Amino acid sequence: MLNGAKNKILKHFWNKSFFHYTWISGIYSILNIFLLWIFIDVFGISTIISGVIIVGGAFILRYSFFKWSKIV
Repeated sequence: MLNGAKNKILKHFWNKSFFHYTWISGIYSILNIFLLWIFIDVFGISTIISGVIIVGGAFILRYSFFKWSKIV
């Protein structure tokens, strides 16, 4: 019984959309860190303003990419 439940849970994560979500999220995380570094350290923009612009923009961009690739 336990083995059957375990297989159902693992089957969910072997789905193609989960792997797309994982690598896209990894890329966006790296992009967020890089852009925050550029905005805060190079351009000297306030941390709060930079965070809102970068994180908010990346959130919208990630959602748009997921809709475009038909993951969501």
